[in-house]
Amino acid sequence: MFLEDVLSKLKADTAAAPFTAAVLGQAGVSLTGVRGMVFFSEEEVRVRVKGGAVTVKGEGLRIAEMGGGDVLVSGVVAGVEIDRDRG
Repeated sequence: MFLEDVLSKLKADTAAAPFTAAVLGQAGVSLTGVRGMVFFSEEEVRVRVKGGAVTVKGEGLRIAEMGGGDVLVSGVVAGVEIDRDRG
């Protein structure tokens, strides 16, 4: 399903979804709308997105691809956490 289809089903627009985090099983996470890298290790990847940050936790994590606001994290994914700015 494409992002536009999902947003349509949720009755939302792209302003409501300035970033996406798609979990690809335990094999990786595809992130869009990334504004910058905050932290990276084999156990945690944290990126800035509009309105906050996204953290991927797991084992053997690595940046498989990065560019144009997109990041592909590979490795054994244990979880994804979204932190909203509180200001």
